[in-house]
Amino acid sequence: MRNDTTIMNRNINLLLKNFQSALKTQSITPEDIDYTILNYHIPFLERLDTIENSSVVLFDFFERKYRFLTARFKYLIGYDRDTALSEGPEYFLKQIHPDDLPYLIETTVETMRFTLELPVDKRKDYKLCYSFRIRHASGNYIRLVQQVVTLELDRKGNPWLALITNDLVPGEELDGPFRRFLINLKDSKYYLFTPDEKDTEKTCLLSAREIEILGLMAKGLPSKQIAGQLFISINTVNNHRANILRKMQAGNAAEAVQYAMRMGLV
Repeated sequence: MRNDTTIMNRNINLLLKNFQSALKTQSITPEDIDYTILNYHIPFLERLDTIENSSVVLFDFFERKYRFLTARFKYLIGYDRDTALSEGPEYFLKQIHPDDLPYLIETTVETMRFTLELPVDKRKDYKLCYSFRIRHASGNYIRLVQQVVTLELDRKGNPWLALITNDLVPGEELDGPFRRFLINLKDSKYYLFTPDEKDTEKTCLLSAREIEILGLMAKGLPSKQIAGQLFISINTVNNHRANILRKMQAGNAAEAVQYAMRMGLV
């Protein structure tokens, strides 16, 4: 048992080194960065923190540390925010399920390579999404879904600031596989990684009309207004809403909308 633990710890340490090596692949220099940009983003993220249920993170690829880490994160998984800010990503990577960590590292490395091969004007057009298990402060594992977008480039076009959101995945099996996909925010097409069958299974079951109604639900429109906009009856809208919840196995409209947003449907 002790040998197995030692081997596992060695493997984790090797993966963490690979992660740090991947972060160093970008040739960012201090002269290429304008840190006054942070004066614009930080106040916005602080306001977002007061209304958003997700944990919001701003990561600096140059200094390889968090520039902003929401206070809500400690409520999400029970960790100490100040320690996480000082230690950076490794603080959380050490808590990730050992079966998921290799996939997470690989996903990060492959996405960075893919991004750096894109024309500079296309490097902010993609969103990476993946779900994984991480150890809660209680010692039990929970499943999170993480979304990552490039927020700012340096003067040479290297990805510099990344905006990251984390959400709990309620009611999802803990023994499920690591999931990931990379979606273009402009054409809604998948690249590099294809979405897990379980995710596409839900979304493919939705008709074009149901996806349209789901998009209007995401905007906060009530059934009456949706019916008027689509020139259909309220009963028809309500039937579509019921079908959406059933097909997506969602407990309520808010949960369906949140899942659809994570999957890039709306």
